Amino acid sequence: MLPVLVLILFGIIDYGLYFGNALDTRSGVASATRQGVVDNFDATCPAPAGFAPGSDSGHLACMVEARTDPLAGKTYVKVILPTDATNPSSTDTGWYQGESVVVCEATAAIGVTGYVPLPNKGVIRVRLVSEIEQHPANATQPDAGGADDTPPGGWDPWCTPAS
Repeated sequence: MLPVLVLILFGIIDYGLYFGNALDTRSGVASATRQGVVDNFDATCPAPAGFAPGSDSGHLACMVEARTDPLAGKTYVKVILPTDATNPSSTDTGWYQGESVVVCEATAAIGVTGYVPLPNKGVIRVRLVSEIEQHPANATQPDAGGADDTPPGGWDPWCTPAS
């Protein structure tokens, strides 16, 4: 009887941590994205690798990671910025007011016990599309966005530009 009870206990621990990470991931992406679309970036938050140093998308990615630090696992962030709708021939992406930014985060959760299979192989995926409400039109507006790394299973097809 004890082995069955221990397995159930391990399942409760692993799933509790997994669902806690899932809630933190959703909440962190939402709060950081909301702060970004109103041009309220934390300039002290350094851009992760894969983002231009000092870029607003880098600050946004850092804010997302800071708000969703998993108890057991690793996070991956991708920011996709829109092209200028007023200039259809432009391929430059940036913080264009009224257009949509896409923020994706994947959290690769690791079961503490390793005895219980986690949903979706332990990868929690969140994709949030939000309209850019305010951003000053200045020299920092062009921004390529970026991704800090590729999560297990990749970014496609779930993290794509807004349509």
